[in-house]
Amino acid sequence: MTIQQILTFLSAKGLLHEDEAFTIAGGEEAASISLTLPHLLILKDVTEEEKAILSSRLSMLYEKESTLILLSSEGRIRRLTMGEFRHDLGKEPFLFLFDSRKASGKEPTPFTLSPLEETMDMLLAPGGCPWDRAQDHRSLRTYFLQEVYEVIDAIDKDDMENLKEELGDVLLQIVFHARLAEKEGFFTMQDVVDGINEKMIRRHPFVFEKITVEETKKLLGDWETRKRLEKNRKYLLSGVSKDLPSLLLACIIQRKVGSHGLTEALEDGALSASCAEEIKAAVDGKGAVDKELSVGRFLFALDRVIHAEGVEPELALHRYARYVMDQLRAFEKGLFQRGKSLMDISPEEAQVLWQDFCRKTDTSVLP
Repeated sequence: MTIQQILTFLSAKGLLHEDEAFTIAGGEEAASISLTLPHLLILKDVTEEEKAILSSRLSMLYEKESTLILLSSEGRIRRLTMGEFRHDLGKEPFLFLFDSRKASGKEPTPFTLSPLEETMDMLLAPGGCPWDRAQDHRSLRTYFLQEVYEVIDAIDKDDMENLKEELGDVLLQIVFHARLAEKEGFFTMQDVVDGINEKMIRRHPFVFEKITVEETKKLLGDWETRKRLEKNRKYLLSGVSKDLPSLLLACIIQRKVGSHGLTEALEDGALSASCAEEIKAAVDGKGAVDKELSVGRFLFALDRVIHAEGVEPELALHRYARYVMDQLRAFEKGLFQRGKSLMDISPEEAQVLWQDFCRKTDTSVLP
């Protein structure tokens, strides 16, 4: 159907009159839709990303119970509420017809942190909240960690309303720390925002600069190396916090050493071939959720076995992960003395040099 055919069809159905003003928008206009004209037609050339933007934008402009009209490519018409519309975005409609006169009547307020910053200033000012005024970066540490875990819990429950609230709690912690730092003369909230924005642009030259496909592939492959150079980090695990939960810490260590061919060398035969095959067989051919459940079952059983030996698994894994970090740092120091680094040598050479390091220091990965 052409645009004229669409308009004729809508007029015949009494949904649009010839003397009424309207505007036509495609996917590119999704983020800038306004209420300047009574009617708005959203045509079918909307990508998945633009649909998400469009849904968010229109949900701000239109009340939840506002009525809109969906016209399919077969000419079928359905009336939907704004709430129902958000669920229909993924069904590839031909177009939507909105009556702006039923919208909320005002443009959404531009995003700003100012209200939250002003509230925090009042809390921290003389005569403000005694508890807030008594806090420092270290005393807030536990609360920040707690809020992050509550965000994760909301994500796991797929509870969007709770996620909105918990993200707000995390944002409060960020503003709190930034305001304390500003009072101490270190940095401001604007410095925080500018810093992360500049970092994202700097680390994504394949998005913000004109480079070839081959250059893009190389940049993606050198992600960890570029981060280390940017931060002037001398060691492979520089910047990795030893205070992370033990299993997460172990995962990060293995991911970072994996690109240098040292994963199996660090395991040092700790996992028998039969056990590894048993785990592989348990997850083979299963979907993502079932794989997680199967592996979780192994970890759950392993926890019981370890506890039966009088050992706390969390502490044991954490101690071993920290030991591996110390061993790797000693190994890298030896490489530096020989004019080498893990960034300069191949995975094969790294494995040979690691074995040489273990022999010369009379140590292995196991303490």
